[in-house]
This record gives sequence, C-alpha cells and structure tokens, in this order.
Amino acid sequence: MDDPETGLMERARRSYEWGRLAGATRLSVLLLPVVWAATLCCPNPGGTLAGGAGLFVVVTTCLWRGQDLRRGVRPGLVAGFVPLLLPILVQAIGHVCVPGRCLLFPAVCGLGGLAGGVALGILAPHPRDGRGIPFVTACLIAALAGSVGCLLYGLFGLGVMALGLVVGAGPVLAARRV
Repeated sequence: MDDPETGLMERARRSYEWGRLAGATRLSVLLLPVVWAATLCCPNPGGTLAGGAGLFVVVTTCLWRGQDLRRGVRPGLVAGFVPLLLPILVQAIGHVCVPGRCLLFPAVCGLGGLAGGVALGILAPHPRDGRGIPFVTACLIAALAGSVGCLLYGLFGLGVMALGLVVGAGPVLAARRV
C-alpha cells in the first residue's frame, strides 16, 4: 500500500510541472504570428513550418525547464528576430530582381544574420566556468528564429544567414573576453 503522503507529494509535483509547462506554452504561442507571416510570404512553406515548429518546441522546453536554459531564450530571440523579420519585410514590399537570378535575398539574409550576430554577441550570457548552456541555448534559438525567415530563400539563404551570425558574433564575443 502506498503512503498517502508520498502520493500527495507526487500529485503536487505533477501539477506544478504541468503549470510550468502551460506557462511556457502561453509565452511560446506569441511566436506563432511571426511564423504564420513567414509562411504567407514563402512559396514553399514546408521548411518554414518545420523551422517554426522547431523554434516553438525549443523555446517552450527552455522556458519550461528554466534555470540555465531559460537564461538564453531572450537573447536568442532578440538576435534571431532580425534575420527572421528582414526577409519577410523585403518579400512583402517586393523587389526588382530578374526572375531566376536575385542577389538581393541572400544579401538580406546575410545582413540580417550579421546584425543578429552582433546582437547575440552583446546580449548572450557569457560562457564562464564551464557553464555554457545559456550561451548555447541563445545561439540555437537565434539560428532557429533566423531560419524561419531565411528559409524563404532556400538553403543558400539559410547558409548566408548562419555565416552572418558567426561573423557578427565572433568579434563582439572576442572583445567581451578581454
């Protein structure tokens, strides 16, 4: 026969975790309008939806688990929203490219990634004492958020955005170490 006090503590713990997950999900739902806007602009929304779903799951999990994982969510989202929103805005206002050849979109992804990388370098928690989880979380969330916007232009746009994130964040992080 189970101890009634142990059963009560297990039910309380389960209720606590469900409440934390519900709170994290309520915050992550705020990402859905941006992902929806990206799918409206995208000729092939499958990749954009997959990136958006990955972003939603990672942000929800980090917020739910808390502590070190939660510390990287805000810097990652701030850094990732620049490469996420910039291609959507360019796509929405139109462009002057010739069909089949356009260098504007990869440049937009690169510039968005560069600006997001600088923001990531400034805002991301500094990895110290072997505790790099908040930094890794911020980088992962920034890359996932940027991928939602830059997948509008295929894998090339995604690669240019990732390169921009690294080039933008590298010097800032190196300067922070000094």
